[in-house]
Amino acid sequence: MRPSAIVERVRWSDVDRARIVYFAKYVRWLEIAEAEYLRDRGWTYDRLETEHGLMLARVHLEIDYRKPAFLDDELTCWGQLERIGNSSLHFRFPIERAGERLVDIGLVLACLDTTTLKPVRVPADLAAVLGEEHPATIGGDGRDGLV
Repeated sequence: MRPSAIVERVRWSDVDRARIVYFAKYVRWLEIAEAEYLRDRGWTYDRLETEHGLMLARVHLEIDYRKPAFLDDELTCWGQLERIGNSSLHFRFPIERAGERLVDIGLVLACLDTTTLKPVRVPADLAAVLGEEHPATIGGDGRDGLV
């Protein structure tokens, strides 16, 4: 599927005494990239809640740190949807500095009913927009443990 990208500069608040990015800061950048990925396709968290009564919960996160990022580096975080499950969205978020891969992040979001907090299917209109880019990724294979 077509990736989206955000570009962020590493600031003082992102680094430790050695001027290396603190490991948890990468999660903030993936959250920004995730929101922008959806926004680029006409969706926001507000719209999901208002129109469908659901929220996207983070149910799985994996991070492989390959190389450090440093103070004042310009980083690009790419958001790319890999698969649409029955009730989940599976993303990859590679983070690069000048085209060099520094971090690989995998994230699974589950669609939950805002009242019951139980899994619900990915809304058809959201799946249609996301699936236009790569229709073969739609549908669960039973491995996401959700509906």
